[in-house]
Amino acid sequence: MKTSKHDVHKFDPYIKFLGDKKAVIGFAIVMAIIGISLSIIKSDWLWFSRFGSLITIAGLLLLSSPSFMKGIYLSNASAFGFASLDEDGNTRVTNEEDRKLGSKIFSGIVITILGTVVWGFGDLIGKLC
Repeated sequence: MKTSKHDVHKFDPYIKFLGDKKAVIGFAIVMAIIGISLSIIKSDWLWFSRFGSLITIAGLLLLSSPSFMKGIYLSNASAFGFASLDEDGNTRVTNEEDRKLGSKIFSGIVITILGTVVWGFGDLIGKLC
């Protein structure tokens, strides 16, 4: 059964790996190691705090993993028992409301990630200038 183009979000190919538990936990561990290493090297534990914001992102990604595993729209589809065919003859299992909800969840995840990075590293912009 081929998936309808209406059930595929434009960012699906890029975000599915974000739901991989091993990859996300690995990311969190690497961020902790980098944060600790920089803190020791620079004798400034503020670095570990900064990298803590990236570890928070890893937790957010795991909590949000259902939105990544099947795709942004399909993870929230309520019509699985009532699929229909689209104009190309492919099975469509989402409706307009599912796609709006999926987009809203995806936008929330992106904003949370960006906000967390700004929270952890935003003050460094002034040090670069």
